[in-house]
Amino acid sequence: MKRQLVTLGILLPFLGFSQIGGNHVYEFLAVPVSTRAAALGGSAIAINDGDISLAIENPSLFTDATSGKLSIQYLNYISDINFGTVTYAHHLKNIGTIGVGLQYMNGGEFIETDQNGYIYGTFGASEMALNLSYAKSFDSIFFMGATLKPVYSQLENYNSYGLVMDVGASYTSRDKLFTAGILLKNMGAQITQYIDETGSVPFDLQAGISTKLAHAPFRFSLIAHHLHQPKLSYNYTNVVEPSNVEQEAEDTEALNFFQETMNHVIIGIEFVPTKSFFLRAGFNGMRFQELKLDDKPAMVGFSWGFGFRVKKLHFSYANARYHLAGISNQFAITTNLNDYFN
Repeated sequence: MKRQLVTLGILLPFLGFSQIGGNHVYEFLAVPVSTRAAALGGSAIAINDGDISLAIENPSLFTDATSGKLSIQYLNYISDINFGTVTYAHHLKNIGTIGVGLQYMNGGEFIETDQNGYIYGTFGASEMALNLSYAKSFDSIFFMGATLKPVYSQLENYNSYGLVMDVGASYTSRDKLFTAGILLKNMGAQITQYIDETGSVPFDLQAGISTKLAHAPFRFSLIAHHLHQPKLSYNYTNVVEPSNVEQEAEDTEALNFFQETMNHVIIGIEFVPTKSFFLRAGFNGMRFQELKLDDKPAMVGFSWGFGFRVKKLHFSYANARYHLAGISNQFAITTNLNDYFN
């Protein structure tokens, strides 16, 4: 039993991705797997331009424009944690678009010790989810989709199975310049437990919009996440704040309201001068607020990326700053298999 407690104690920091993290099982499902979304701040559920990597985030974006496309994503996360995703889509006439994919997380190697510091050896942690998606369009401007995700998780000698689902809807104007989307992400439950207790999955309710300028190569996106959870800030319940400085109650309330609002906001911008090259940047308010150092915020919460096309292959890169000492690097390769066989 002591070895079990020590093992779980070692895993707790690994599970705590952010202030709202560490409270759920299958936290790897909350990490952005789309390189494009990562560059745009961590979410991009309202861009409908045939990018299959965004359909991983919002299943309603599986459209006939994604048919035949294969996407491979790799994320070098914090420390030795690595993510991999493979996704493929196929459109069936008069039926809809189906997608199939696999998400995989490898947590690296951990040292197993007891309460006295005696080393027993090492152990690993890995999790995966099979993504089975279906989406259908209505009048070519309304789209709905769902992704069923059977999940398997193994942490040391403990394992768990779960069943999770994403449900999304989106609207795209006929001129393709404006898109609005809504996403119910990670609805589901843990079916089998690691030991005794059952944990909740990292549910997230998101809504967003994006707009592309008609006569300039820019697209802007705005995402609101965790709408079901009004307050996301971490509260220091055991710290006494200094009382030698008084502040007006109105100013304090206004500041708290602004901070709580920004905790829900993700802002992204794309510069696409040609079809073969693009630049992206984003800002995640919650990452900035919760993970920055007060005396040295640096670029925490900001992200950027670029990409280019070489013949039939699309390459993308994203860099996201989670902490002063924590940077993630993400890569993607996308191609359309129909180009090779038609």
